[in-house]
Amino acid sequence: MRSLNSLEKWSYAIGSMPFAVKDAAFVNFVVFYYTQVQGLSGTLTGLAMFLALSWDAVSDPVVGSWSDTLRTRWGRRHPMLVAGSIPTALLFLLLFDPPSSLGDIGVFMWLLGVSILLRTFLTIYIIPHTAMGAELSTDYDERTVIAKARVTMGWLAGMALPAIGFLFFFQMDQGTDGRLVAGNYVHYGILSAVLVGATALFCIWGTRTVISRLPQCSSNAPPFDMGQPIRDVRIAFGNANFRLTTGAGLAFGMAAGIYTTLSLYLGTYFWEFSSDQLAGMVVPSAVATIIAFLVLGRLGQYYNKPTMLGVASLVLALTSVSFMGARLLGILPDNGHPLIYVLAIISIGLSTFAIVTLGVVSASLVADILDEQELKTERRQEGVFFAAGAFVAKATTGLGALMAGVVIDLVGIKPESLPGTIDPSVLQSLGLFTVVLTGSMALLAYIFFSRISMTREDHIRVKQRLAERAMR
Repeated sequence: MRSLNSLEKWSYAIGSMPFAVKDAAFVNFVVFYYTQVQGLSGTLTGLAMFLALSWDAVSDPVVGSWSDTLRTRWGRRHPMLVAGSIPTALLFLLLFDPPSSLGDIGVFMWLLGVSILLRTFLTIYIIPHTAMGAELSTDYDERTVIAKARVTMGWLAGMALPAIGFLFFFQMDQGTDGRLVAGNYVHYGILSAVLVGATALFCIWGTRTVISRLPQCSSNAPPFDMGQPIRDVRIAFGNANFRLTTGAGLAFGMAAGIYTTLSLYLGTYFWEFSSDQLAGMVVPSAVATIIAFLVLGRLGQYYNKPTMLGVASLVLALTSVSFMGARLLGILPDNGHPLIYVLAIISIGLSTFAIVTLGVVSASLVADILDEQELKTERRQEGVFFAAGAFVAKATTGLGALMAGVVIDLVGIKPESLPGTIDPSVLQSLGLFTVVLTGSMALLAYIFFSRISMTREDHIRVKQRLAERAMR
């Protein structure tokens, strides 16, 4: 297969933005909006998001298997990109605009219903999109380049959206904190919907030229049936490296999810940053993403992918524990001191670099494991493998939000609380929960990554044996 041209590579990469828009909304604003503005309890908010995630455990493998077996004149992936993208965009208009006077149960059901629908249509879009990434190249290093472009574009969108929100939608207005005004979230939802629709359509148009070069479903393959996902998942989890990668990604995703879901609470109440300061956090995130884009390819030439992923897990564990742990131990000066913001910028930068590394290198590693799976089973399972990856990525917001919601209720943060008005013991508990949960999950991810066996040399041997079999 020939290398991608610039339009094909970057339109594919831009196609990752709809998922990033979802993450930006659910990680940064949904829990805060439904608890602090709508007054829903943290536990019910987290439960709604967890139940929606549980539905993903069913829908993701179904869509993955369906995508692998789809036979159309437009290939296996592109029809599903079209079917999933537009409904996803429209559902963002509903996410931040529940009808008034619903009551707690009504608001809970609205959040649950919209979340399930949004995640379902996003699944229909994003799983074929990520599976297509493994099909665009068979080269060990070019796969990292493609994954790097995709993850970088997603991260840039994921960082820019919260910054735009804090700068333009959630500013103080006549003494009212914009983060506590319901109407501001409606405008943010409109922006999210427009960005999802525009980037998905550009991806579909820009990658239309690769359809004829992508692997197609064999005419001898049996048609899709509802038992197929179960059989496919069972076969996929027979691969030890796949099991370890999935477990590591889930643990790392939960660590990142807890930290990022609580980030607006931590920034607003624990560190007492202003909206402008929170918007400024996009700078270290953007710098870290750009650095990752520039160096990960070079690092990949010297270090094996499991090693890089293990180091990323340790970096996230150390940064999430050290900064907040120093405050809990009374080492840092009071809020408002310039050193606090400087240390926060450093911590955000290091954490972002670690999370971007996970996204880039793990996607490239899964593509290599797919080759190993083909050698063992004589089957390509891009849809199923990346369905598991999509579920792991969604666990960042689902399981993370559930834990974060329970933490919010346990520590006792009340709706519409203003910065500086919360009891210090409550903030201590919030910080302690964050340190323990994120640190332990990141360390668990390191244990999983350290046991994966897929070096550059291993992959070369796999490709050689596949080539030998193809020549028989």
